[in-house]
Amino acid sequence: MSYDLDFTDEALLDIERHKKSGDKTVLRKIEKLLNELKEHQEQGQVNPSCSNMI
Repeated sequence: MSYDLDFTDEALLDIERHKKSGDKTVLRKIEKLLNELKEHQEQGQVNPSCSNMI
């Protein structure tokens, strides 16, 4: 099952800033995080119960 993600305007601006910076390491981490959220919202690195992650 795949979930849809909704982004705030601020989040979209932050992602664009990271793209413009050209930092490929950060972009890969963002991509991994978003892909994991789409596929497994309740488990993995992005578990909502882990308040210290964000």
